Amino acid sequence: MIEFRKNFNCCKTIACKNFGVVDSEDYIHKSRRLGYLSIECKACGSNPPWINNQLVSKLLQEKLESQFGQKLTDCPKCSHYFFITEKTTTKLHGFTSAGTQRKKCTQCNTVFTVPHYKNSDALKAVLATIVAHQDMRESIKSSGLSARLYYFYLNKLALILSNFSRLNEQAIIKRHYLALHTQGKRFDLDHKRGIYTLITSEVKSGYILLQSNNLTQLALQDKDIYCSLDNTVIAMENVVNAENVLIDRYAQHLNRKHFEQLLVGELKPITNSHLIYPDKVAYIHFQLLKAFTLKTAQYAHYIEHESVLRSAALMASYSEIQNANADVYFFVPFAQTTDHLQGKEIGWWKDKWFTNEQGAYCQITSKQDKGVFRLYASEGVEHFYSYLNKHMNKGVNSRHVIDNLSEIHRVIFNYCDLINGHTRANVFIATDKIYTPASLLDEALKMTVVG
Repeated sequence: MIEFRKNFNCCKTIACKNFGVVDSEDYIHKSRRLGYLSIECKACGSNPPWINNQLVSKLLQEKLESQFGQKLTDCPKCSHYFFITEKTTTKLHGFTSAGTQRKKCTQCNTVFTVPHYKNSDALKAVLATIVAHQDMRESIKSSGLSARLYYFYLNKLALILSNFSRLNEQAIIKRHYLALHTQGKRFDLDHKRGIYTLITSEVKSGYILLQSNNLTQLALQDKDIYCSLDNTVIAMENVVNAENVLIDRYAQHLNRKHFEQLLVGELKPITNSHLIYPDKVAYIHFQLLKAFTLKTAQYAHYIEHESVLRSAALMASYSEIQNANADVYFFVPFAQTTDHLQGKEIGWWKDKWFTNEQGAYCQITSKQDKGVFRLYASEGVEHFYSYLNKHMNKGVNSRHVIDNLSEIHRVIFNYCDLINGHTRANVFIATDKIYTPASLLDEALKMTVVG
């Protein structure tokens, strides 16, 4: 069972005795010494921004439900979440009046029905419209379904493919070593609407494990709703001098009100939803990633050179970092660079940067280069962003539809998109088969529902 962190207001300086410690006597709570609300650590002088723990907790529960809840298999009471709750045994328990199979959990005696979709043709019709990159109006018309039924089956399609993917991931995620790569980006929709999304891949395969956007249906206070025209995202320029680029990136961080003030410019809201600030998405996303690292003996996390991602990654991996079972790295990709950095100290923390054939990296969790940098494929996340930009319907204006389409595309990208004759799911060892979208749906129906 995963225990998500509940309090993020602590020192985030790794070398400090208060790193990750809550309620230290060295703290000045809600300090404004630097002009923004922070928790001040007198031991090391750091001022990490103050976090609304209650808000993060509510948002985390919402995202947990959408990412790992809604299981189509197992007991809905004591085995509701993938990765989070252990699978329980069940036994057949008759049928409903409609002829649907019922099961009974041997642990809590809950009786539940097994999903049964009689109209698999409708699911296939909806999938065909997504593969054909049709807009919503055209999709509904060509599917032969009413708008209500189209969205109903779109949701069922996302559930079936997501369950198929999570069942495979859950079966093989226990590993001696796991390496993750996380990057964030603004994703634009039509009419100046858009979202900020964090995406994480397994680095050897490029398999996309998790994507989290800043959409929520929670009731928020005005101050928590994203409404900024400013843009503090650090642009990646096509240059070859790594040291100058890194110096410039640190300078752009310093130009913010505080390090974690990540703003992504104007984003008009989605219907019946709110946009939250990117820093909240970061804390939530990295907590959810614990689902994949929980059963891993040792792991490394390669993150975009972004201060809020640093804080979120450290808080999610605090205990593993303390036990030397996790490392966190900044990574900045370069197609080519004239620099050969070998421990060059750059930035306000005197971070030590190194370069290799993929780019520049800095081990956040240690000032020493351990020589075990294993970012085999840094392009996985970028490839998925490009895939979404090409295949995602930009006219959608609903959180549920955006979430459903994003998840459908994640699974298709992992299991159907070929690189050198293999899919990312093949390399990740989630499957030894190569699927088309249609055959993927057939396989998912067999695994997750009684058809």
